[in-house]
Amino acid sequence: MDEFLALSSLLTGLASLKKVDPLSAENRMARDYLRLMKEQFGPGFDALLAIYRVAATRPDPLSALTQDPGFTGEVDTAARQIVNMWLLSQYGGTGKLPDQDAGFYEKGFVWPAIRAHAIGFSHLSYGYWSSKP
Repeated sequence: MDEFLALSSLLTGLASLKKVDPLSAENRMARDYLRLMKEQFGPGFDALLAIYRVAATRPDPLSALTQDPGFTGEVDTAARQIVNMWLLSQYGGTGKLPDQDAGFYEKGFVWPAIRAHAIGFSHLSYGYWSSKP
């Protein structure tokens, strides 16, 4: 799990993913996302982890990862899906736009980054939009 979180942090730029509280929603997300990566992107994900293990020892791990000769095809797809999952809680196949729900849409890291709530989701009560903020 720690390796997946470190790789996720590197790919997304989200430093908070390096250490997550075991009782947090992010930990549950990480467990589910790791499971989905293994199930949906197995060989590409395994190869990505292998490349990451070497790249993580370099001065610029992100450049080392993305410039590795093996970072193509299924490996590139797996890396993109990790980013899609954490930001939007969606994923898709090779050459496809993300069209599958990864289960945590309203918790996607994109929403706080753009200072908005997930489209179609709010913690406020029904009709909140009828009053000015």
